[in-house]
Amino acid sequence: MLSEKQLPYLIKLLDDTEPATQAALKETFANSSGDISNELAALAIDLSPQDQVKVSKLLLPARRAALTSEWEIPVAGALALSEDWDKFEHHLRIISDFLHDGISLRPSLSDVVDLITEEAQEEISEITSNSLRIWMFESGKFKGNTDEYYLPENSDLCWVANNGLGNPLSLSTLFILVGHRLKLDISGCNYPGHFLARIFIDSKANMVDCFNGGRLISSEKLLADHKELSLAAKMAVKIDTPLGHILWRFLRNLEYAFTQQKRPEDAKLFDELAKSLH
Repeated sequence: MLSEKQLPYLIKLLDDTEPATQAALKETFANSSGDISNELAALAIDLSPQDQVKVSKLLLPARRAALTSEWEIPVAGALALSEDWDKFEHHLRIISDFLHDGISLRPSLSDVVDLITEEAQEEISEITSNSLRIWMFESGKFKGNTDEYYLPENSDLCWVANNGLGNPLSLSTLFILVGHRLKLDISGCNYPGHFLARIFIDSKANMVDCFNGGRLISSEKLLADHKELSLAAKMAVKIDTPLGHILWRFLRNLEYAFTQQKRPEDAKLFDELAKSLH
């Protein structure tokens, strides 16, 4: 295991082109935890942009190993996560840890969601699902990453919270997690091709397009005005998406994102994790 004392010497060897040195570096970093951010901070090591890229790449095998070892395959697959919020958040946290660069300090996922929740409580006079929607999305605090829609980091909820950008699924999930902490009725809507959240206003169901400024879509009006909707779309409008299926969509999104980035090893990893939920 990589020790804090070794780190300054290893950093000095990053530019050594000797094959034996590079092989030793790969092996040493691969045997780490995959995250050396605390060690770098403790030693006040400020990596150059080039070295940041090199070290993060060297840490990637260790992050793959950590994700695989911490992945808890439920006995009943995705169904077992239906109401298990702790396990749901655990899996989202280890996905975020994998997607992290392993070198920059940041809070854990649970702390990040707690901080957003506390900020909402301080700034919203009367918290409801709708006022939280307005605060998070109509305000522009969080919005869709239209420029880099397939960026893997869009599925890293810590990155999303820090940058205010995400994809439909990650933004909706952040909304759901904050709502759960505030004991609000916010659920997922597994609409084909574009994940949405669901809230109730005056006892009527409305879908929330978190990617597009928190736009409200009346469930009743959508079904009445669009008779041509597929059965899958109609079911999505009517039924809450279980937590296990939300997690499954994260995995499929990442499989596709890594395929787009020509990272077959990581695409295969997330395909296997998705299959573990069946």
